[in-house]
Amino acid sequence: MDRERLKYLFREVLGVDVDAIVRQVTASLAIDRAKQVREHTEAWKQYMEEKGGLVILPKNVVDLGKRPKS
Repeated sequence: MDRERLKYLFREVLGVDVDAIVRQVTASLAIDRAKQVREHTEAWKQYMEEKGGLVILPKNVVDLGKRPKS
């Protein structure tokens, strides 16, 4: 079944708007992640202050998220 047909069936049979639920879940996840970022930022700031403001990270941490050179 295609996506639009399933959304139609959910709306007609169960009375559920799939798009509205997806928007609500997406918004909830965004808010949770924003809270986590704030908490991690505060924890990192405290950690940096304890270490004197200079932290040397291992290469595997520094390279996280970088694209491999081609």
